[in-house]
Formats: sequence, C-alpha cells, structure tokens
Amino acid sequence: MSDEPSGADAARTEFLSSVPVLAGLPESDLKELGHLLRRRELAAGEVLWREGDAALGLVLIVDGQVGLSLSLPGERTVEFRRLGKTELLGEVPLIDGGTHSATAQATEPTTVLFLRRNDFAGLVSRQHSTAFAIKRQIAVVACGRLRRQLAALAASLDGAGKGDGSADAKPLAGRLAFCGPPDSRYVSRLAALRGFDSLALWGFLTAGRYAQCPAGRTLVPEGTASTACYLTINGAVEKAIIRGGRRIRVGLASPGQAFGYENLIDGQPAPMTATTRERTLLLVLPQEAFSRLFYGETAGSHVFIDVINRDLIASLRQALRPQARLASSI
Repeated sequence: MSDEPSGADAARTEFLSSVPVLAGLPESDLKELGHLLRRRELAAGEVLWREGDAALGLVLIVDGQVGLSLSLPGERTVEFRRLGKTELLGEVPLIDGGTHSATAQATEPTTVLFLRRNDFAGLVSRQHSTAFAIKRQIAVVACGRLRRQLAALAASLDGAGKGDGSADAKPLAGRLAFCGPPDSRYVSRLAALRGFDSLALWGFLTAGRYAQCPAGRTLVPEGTASTACYLTINGAVEKAIIRGGRRIRVGLASPGQAFGYENLIDGQPAPMTATTRERTLLLVLPQEAFSRLFYGETAGSHVFIDVINRDLIASLRQALRPQARLASSI
C-alpha cells in the first residue's frame, strides 16, 4: 500500500460530500476532515487488514472494491460482502475498542482515503454539531448493514411466515407494568456504561420510565414498528430471527445494552424479535424521548448516541457468528 499525493481540496471535498456517513456536513467541516485523510492506492489482492488485527484507522473507498471475509473451520475463508465507492469500513473496532472482525482485501485496483484512529477519536469525541452528525450517520449505516446480515440469516430458515406465530404480533411498550427507578449506584457500575460522564449518563437514564418484565415476554416482534427504545438494566433479552419452530439467536441485550431502536432510526420494521430470557428490569424510552436524545446535541445526547452505536457494533459482531456458520454449511 503506497502513499499518493493528495488531490485538489475542492475535488476531495466534493467526494466527501457524496459519502453517506458524511451527508449534510457543512463544507468547512468537510475541508477540515479532508486535511486529515491520506490517499492510498491498493493493488488487486492487497490486504488492508486481517481478521483479529488491531485497528489503526478507518477507510473511505474512492473507487474500486474491497471484499470482507471471515475465517471458517478447516482453514477456509468465505467472502460475505463487497464494498465500493463512497462506502466506509473499519469503524467497528474504533467504536468498541476491539479488533477487526473480518479481513478486508482489495478485489481490484482500489483507491481509498485513510483516517487514523487518533484523528477519528478526536473528530467524534467533541460536543460539536459535526461530531453529533457523524455519529448519527454511523448509526444509520450500521443499521443498514445489520439489516442486510439479518435478512441473509432469515432467508436461510425458509420458514412459513415471520415471527413466533403469535396472534398478537404488536410491540408491547404500551402495556408494560411500570415501576420505580433502580439504585443509581447499581446502574453506574454496569460495565457497558462505565467511562461515561455520570451527570450526562443520568441525563438519559432519567428520560424514560422503568418496567419489570417476566421471563418469556416478547417486547418487539420482528416485522413490527417498535414504539420505544429499551435499555436492559437487570436480566437479559434475547434477540432472534424466528420462522415457525426454527430460530437463529443473533444477540443478547445484557445489562447496559439497548434494543428495539432500529425502527426509530431508519423507519423500517423491526429486523428481529426481542424476548426476555428471565425476569428483566428495563428502561423504556418512548419514541419522543428517543428522538430528543438521538437528534439532540446535549451532554446526555452525546452519551446516548455512543450507547446506541456501541450496541449496533456489538450486534454486527454477534450476527457475524451465525453468518459464518451458515456460510460454512453451503
């Protein structure tokens, strides 16, 4: 992978304005970002990074294609997706602090723009309108990727109809038994919520109502329009794709993790069914409260969007596991 001289500022800014994750950013912010990016030319077959590598930054594709592949038993690999012009890759470990979840390799001569890890962190950590806009767009892009992964898994079941066969396939937020809030000291110790400013964190933890649910309660059936975003406080919520008597578990919302928000981000029906596995305490954020936090630019919004993005990234990682098993059986 070799460095090439940067193109004209105007050309780079024009390209950045066409990138979905940067949609709507002011020209001045795009110019600032353009100065942080480094152009790279990749030969066909050149590897950007391998599954399990530490993340050095993220990549925007200017032209060409990059294939993403997973390792399978028996020292095999399977390519599960190709990305092209204006698409983003490498953001997953930058958000959750993990390693790359897949190998990225140019499938043809490809030009990319590279943003270093530290520059990305500085860009999105500010309480600035640009940082809020980029983080929201990352959520939209991640939502779309998650839906594609889940749709591929759902197609593999070939079942008769969606969901669990229940006659009452409606979100149940309006019929929950609400209760008082939990001890603030317990919530502040949740692993998924550590590292956030305590005052900002409490700003969104007090934006909704709390509800205690028994085990086996379906809160968001697949294919419905969720009326709320949920945060698990105590207990666990299973996320699954169900077709008749067959199911694929695609995630688990443990304490400090969210679910049911996809419809509130992109307006499309819920891509999976969310059901309590045990007695569970939930924070319920109705659509109005979700919108106020997700589209706001307060300290509470800053924390809330980070929680949503971390959960989306965790869901993408979790959905890759059954996707790899499916690919290995073909």
